[in-house]
Amino acid sequence: MRGFKKELTMLGVMIALAIITAVLNPVFFGGDNLRNNIRHISLISLFALGEAIVIIAGGIDLSVGSVICITGVSTSYLAVYGGFGIGAAVAIAFGIALVIGVIQGGIIARLGIPPFVVTLGFMLLLRGIAEVLTGGTDVGFQGKYEGFRALGKGEALGLPTPFWFAAGAIAIVSFVMHRTLFGRYCYAIGSNAEAARLSGVPVTAIRLVTFLGAALLSGVAGMLYVAYLPTATPSMGSSYELHAVAAAVLGGCSLQGGKGSVFGVVIGAGILQITFNAVNLIGQSLWQNVVAGGVILAAVIIDQLIENRRALGGARQPASTSAPTTPTPVAEGQS
Repeated sequence: MRGFKKELTMLGVMIALAIITAVLNPVFFGGDNLRNNIRHISLISLFALGEAIVIIAGGIDLSVGSVICITGVSTSYLAVYGGFGIGAAVAIAFGIALVIGVIQGGIIARLGIPPFVVTLGFMLLLRGIAEVLTGGTDVGFQGKYEGFRALGKGEALGLPTPFWFAAGAIAIVSFVMHRTLFGRYCYAIGSNAEAARLSGVPVTAIRLVTFLGAALLSGVAGMLYVAYLPTATPSMGSSYELHAVAAAVLGGCSLQGGKGSVFGVVIGAGILQITFNAVNLIGQSLWQNVVAGGVILAAVIIDQLIENRRALGGARQPASTSAPTTPTPVAEGQS
């Protein structure tokens, strides 16, 4: 119930931001702008969900933006210069993303190196590889592959195509995290990894899979981004790892692990995108990061104050005045 209340609070924040923005600039509720927001909320949700899985299990992934970059750059480079068809290029790029996830997860889980250090190293490494591969220049599709590009900029059933990718990811991740043993293990590891290990939870394997999942979702986002733009650059996905963490935290994930929900992450992505859009619509694009950072800090501070107040209120509840009961002996063999 506590987590659900937080999600409702953040949903209220998102609605309030949308209303305020519409008052300042009615274009906000225009058809084109709404479709643009849906598209970008969907894209943010994809890689933020991957980040959330890692965070819930007690880790963090700073390589999300770079995985998006290397996936997009690889797709474009292989299709334009590598002699591969677009389908093969996408498959290879996805393979690269998955290998990155396995390597990162293996290093963290097997060697016990902190996720922050490992993923920070991969963030710089992958960004550097993208720069070397492209020679520091843009790699575009040169007007080709319209079918592929429709995945990023097209629409289906009246909604941007990325929305349907995000909807599928949301459904799958929600089921996995809230309805399967793997999801329960993630929450258990994030809450107390040592206790989970002593209880028989395969901590090493679960952690590896979380990073694999984050890389997979980031790869999907990278493919959609390059289809939408449709140009891959070495700066593609820059700072998106911070956007992913921000969306997860806004949605109720604790950086200490063990908390968070899929619905909350999507709301966090919505708050983030609406904030970016609001700043642009009122003509103050240079203040985008300032305002976004302020909104994030305000949201988490207010939420923490509310949580502290609830905890204090609970501590002040009077003790029960009922007569103490004598414990009932447990028969041998009962639990």
